[in-house]
Amino acid sequence: MNQKLEFKARYFNGKSAIPEEGVASFIHNQISFQSGIQTQKFSIESLANFEILSNGCRFTILPDETIESPVIEIFCSKEEKLQLKSIWIANKKKQGPWHNLLYSLKQIDLRAAFLFGIVLTAIIGSFYYFALLKLHLFIPTSLDERLGVEINKQVESRFSLCKSKEAQKFLEDAVKDLRPKDSPFHYQIQIINRPEANAFALSGGKIYFFSGLIQNASNPEEVIGVLAHELAHVEKRHHIRNLIKAMGTAFAVSVVIGPGLGDYEIIETISEIGTTIAVLKFSRDFEEEADSYSIQLLKDANYSITGLYHFFQRLEKEENLAEHTEKTEKPDKEKETISKNIFDFSNFLSTHPRTEDRMKAFQKTIANEKSKKTKQLVSKENWKQIQKACISD
Repeated sequence: MNQKLEFKARYFNGKSAIPEEGVASFIHNQISFQSGIQTQKFSIESLANFEILSNGCRFTILPDETIESPVIEIFCSKEEKLQLKSIWIANKKKQGPWHNLLYSLKQIDLRAAFLFGIVLTAIIGSFYYFALLKLHLFIPTSLDERLGVEINKQVESRFSLCKSKEAQKFLEDAVKDLRPKDSPFHYQIQIINRPEANAFALSGGKIYFFSGLIQNASNPEEVIGVLAHELAHVEKRHHIRNLIKAMGTAFAVSVVIGPGLGDYEIIETISEIGTTIAVLKFSRDFEEEADSYSIQLLKDANYSITGLYHFFQRLEKEENLAEHTEKTEKPDKEKETISKNIFDFSNFLSTHPRTEDRMKAFQKTIANEKSKKTKQLVSKENWKQIQKACISD
């Protein structure tokens, strides 16, 4: 910079609160302050900080914040402020590559920087999301089995099991037919002595049926359909994938909000809600995937798809009845405890979409099945025996 710039200015020496009035001059990459008492000279690149004021700008001389730094305040127009800032930044960039990058960022327009930050965050977020979707491909299926074993201990400690050989053989035979030939999982079926029409699968291949589901089913195809759905959860590794997404979402939220929240309970609550909503959406996606894959498993084994559809019909009626009862009856504490035990496991493993929506997805497929002859695993007489098997246990 060869052109000399002069401005009315004042100088604070860092020791006295009373400034010296004078003139600040910029020439040959130096700034000098001259008053009637003294002259002070500094290289522009050595100035620690630049700050825009309402009536000008301010240069801080020293970077050390432990002592009061000398300051030069310059009175100038808006255009001159920007010119002086540009001169200061240009000189600071000469100090090395790191300074070049750092002070280049200071020149970026704040609005442009904000938009760039949003775009960059969206790109990083998308890559992170898709990485979570594919991460399970790098995790061995042995981890699924280990996770299932730990949860299985809790299940069997809470519920009594039905020991019916007839019902057990029926379910095991159905699994042999439904299980994909290349499946890495070893399935085990247990029947829980409970009247609820429910079933759930643990990670790795352990599947539990409530005896109420078998006893209340209209035909064996309903039970086989539900079994295909639970196999689909295991084969698609929904437990591990849901765990990855839950942990990944929680980690992302903690990174965005940052550590050291202290007493900001509202922020913590919002982060927890955000994590829950994200995982809930993942679970519904998994349920839709399990519905779709269960249809494929039933087709490959030549079993009727109509049975699973009829189960959903019955489930919808029971849901509507339960909702009506809940509104009209007083809560039973004993039933609440039992329901909570079941909810803890079934809801941990899957959060189902609306039954009505699931039934619609099956209707088109069922329409094409009417003329097709499907496999009957057991006779009507044997099925009646299987349904009665766990009643006396």
